[in-house]
Amino acid sequence: MLSIVIPTYNEKDNLPILVEKVFISLGSEPAEVVVVDDNSPDGTGAVAENLKKNYSIQVVHRSGKNGLASAVIEGFAAAKGDFLCVMDADMSHDARLLPKFLEALRQGADLAIGSRYVPGGGMSGWPKYREFGSRFAILLAKPITKVRDATSGFFCFKRPVLHNVPLDPLGFKIGLEIFVKGNIAKFQEVPYVFTDRQAGKSKLNNKEIINYLKHLLRLYKWKFRNASR
Repeated sequence: MLSIVIPTYNEKDNLPILVEKVFISLGSEPAEVVVVDDNSPDGTGAVAENLKKNYSIQVVHRSGKNGLASAVIEGFAAAKGDFLCVMDADMSHDARLLPKFLEALRQGADLAIGSRYVPGGGMSGWPKYREFGSRFAILLAKPITKVRDATSGFFCFKRPVLHNVPLDPLGFKIGLEIFVKGNIAKFQEVPYVFTDRQAGKSKLNNKEIINYLKHLLRLYKWKFRNASR
């Protein structure tokens, strides 16, 4: 079974649309959505609970805004599937890629990543400064991972990828944490076009940029400490 973990904070307008798209895309594929809500003041948690009437959904309610990465880790703990997937609630990730991710995993990949930086991928409607920032962030991560879209937040993997893996992310980039530390012999990057959110407000701010840099430093230390053993 596939478990799709979706962390949420103030996504009441996007979540019902996304959940419908996910299950339409997967068709008869056994799947569940695990919504992890950080006590959204707009009522996202209640919207998620209501969706359980029509879809296979678990809802994890957290007491406060504790961050995307930790929300995803709680989602992994609650998930029932052998395949785990992460996607954002803001409609920037195309649910139609989920069957392609599953195909890649069933054909031998341990990890399948939605990638903006392989042929066929890209960004829609991004200003140049955001694209530059994204490319620069990926450049900084290049020495510690072979994944070309190292900051992607849209990916699926087999559960053993996390076996005995000490996840300790800081900020948004749980994917990077897994790409660097995970038990990954083979991965596949699947091209997609990132589309900016349709409703709600972006969570990216200066604090998250600083957290990314701190997270990178942690991962550099972890990578080279383990490489020397």
